[in-house]
Amino acid sequence: MSRILQISDPHIVIPPQKVSNKLETLHLFEQMIDQILGDMEKISPVDAVIITGDIADTGDIQSYQAFKRQIERLGIPYFVIPGNHDLRAPMRQCFQNLDSMPGSGKINWVHDLQDIRIIGLDSLIEGQGGGLFDEDSASYLNAALTGAGQKPVLLAIHHPPIKSGIWFMDEIGLEGCELLAETLGQFTNEIRVISGHLHAGIVGTINGNVVVVGPSTCSAFALDYRPDAPVGFMTGPRGYAVHDWDNGFCSDYNYIAGANGPHGF
Repeated sequence: MSRILQISDPHIVIPPQKVSNKLETLHLFEQMIDQILGDMEKISPVDAVIITGDIADTGDIQSYQAFKRQIERLGIPYFVIPGNHDLRAPMRQCFQNLDSMPGSGKINWVHDLQDIRIIGLDSLIEGQGGGLFDEDSASYLNAALTGAGQKPVLLAIHHPPIKSGIWFMDEIGLEGCELLAETLGQFTNEIRVISGHLHAGIVGTINGNVVVVGPSTCSAFALDYRPDAPVGFMTGPRGYAVHDWDNGFCSDYNYIAGANGPHGF
């Protein structure tokens, strides 16, 4: 059995800064780490933590360092991929201690647990909200899946390869979903895709593979399918996800309740 925690979209800024002039995201992240530490008696053992992007709201090194101090309180191996708010150079500088951090290029990585292979994919287009799965990504993923043999795979990518129905988020979704679906379709492994970006617990599929979107630690986007739905965020629910492999994948969400909004960005 393998158990992975997914933390997503903390959007860390250094006080007294606030995200959208409202969210004290470092404080909210500290609260979430406290929550996870309190939950450990119920959810241990945990093999790894994956952070599915938007670690820092503006990509500054100080925010990554503040994040690092908090995440290392868990004492669990952790892995990072960038989101659209992140920047590769300061990420690489801050997390160069991680064996999974490549020395250059996209922040893609592979890590094997006893039962499963974990793959991290970089979908960042620096300076843009949307993400990209391109031919280089396909080549990397093809090699990583080939190397997995018949092991089940947990594939982490910030931008979900599904439509959410939240129009302003779908407008900055993942380009190249068809190529990703084609790449996944060449393999018979059980593959679960985990993503962030949507600040909501959403489940979909790509080419028969389940996609699980994890909640944010700092805010949420309301489920509102109206074409004129207001652009903005809710203060919650906030949470994290747990992904188990035990002769099959099982994913669950653990929330901190309470929300108000929508608030403008």
